[in-house]
Amino acid sequence: MLKFEQYIEINSSIIAFIVFICKIYHLCNPKLTNLEKIYNSIKEDIKNHPDVKSSLLGMVEDWKRSQFVILADLISKNLSNSLLLTDKRRISLGTSLSAITLQRFYENEYQIKMHNDLRFIKTLDKLCIFLGKKDLNEYIYENLQGKNILNKKEDLNNQFSEKELIVEFCRLQFETLKYLPAINLGEIANTVWKESPLVERITLYLKEKSKNNLRFVTENNRSNYEVFQIVKISDDADLKVIKTQEFWNLIFEDENGTDFILHHLNTQFYFMKKLDGEWKIWDNYNPDYGKIIKIN
Repeated sequence: MLKFEQYIEINSSIIAFIVFICKIYHLCNPKLTNLEKIYNSIKEDIKNHPDVKSSLLGMVEDWKRSQFVILADLISKNLSNSLLLTDKRRISLGTSLSAITLQRFYENEYQIKMHNDLRFIKTLDKLCIFLGKKDLNEYIYENLQGKNILNKKEDLNNQFSEKELIVEFCRLQFETLKYLPAINLGEIANTVWKESPLVERITLYLKEKSKNNLRFVTENNRSNYEVFQIVKISDDADLKVIKTQEFWNLIFEDENGTDFILHHLNTQFYFMKKLDGEWKIWDNYNPDYGKIIKIN
């Protein structure tokens, strides 16, 4: 039996947040209210951090240049000794922050074009580590989870609840593989908008398998999947962002009987869009998608 490649869960907080920002901005062009909530929450939590409150900063309400110099030094020292930073991440992120960067962040000088700047995302990651979280992704998850309960289908006036929509989409996606080497999207359109980029990627995925005449192996439950930890990250009038943990164990067989196996565990983000009063999935972000699609 040939194992093509085995994938393990990766930390994709920086990439996921970049995509999170880009999708929200390009899909529905909001006024960045969700970003402001996240930024303001981080700022407030830093001001209330024990190390900050017990320092000279705790005696000053309105911070100026000199206060941000102190804050930068305080955070940098904390990061240098943080157990949350592995050697690899310490090299990747660094442990220092400049006073100018912090002052710009607190004085809201970052415009739309800065939100997907990698240096800015790394800055947010470091601030969240200072706050005791392993990364920005965990900070968003823990701070918004309790405020964003998944809605029932009755609340949405929809065919599916938010959770059901994700679960049903994954089921239908699994079912499309059973038609291989034929290409058949089945009832995917029940959960995903036909004109969405996600439909295009699913079709491309199936074509990659079909051109190599691969068959999907389901006998004795050899191929299976699981969706868990479904959490709402953002909820606007026309766009919802849902985060999931998913495990996919997929086996494909070529005409010579050779098996190609994929073990895939990671975090995914789904973007649900409301059109004509109905909610369906518009897109999703899977950091390993480019690798998965090339399995052939």
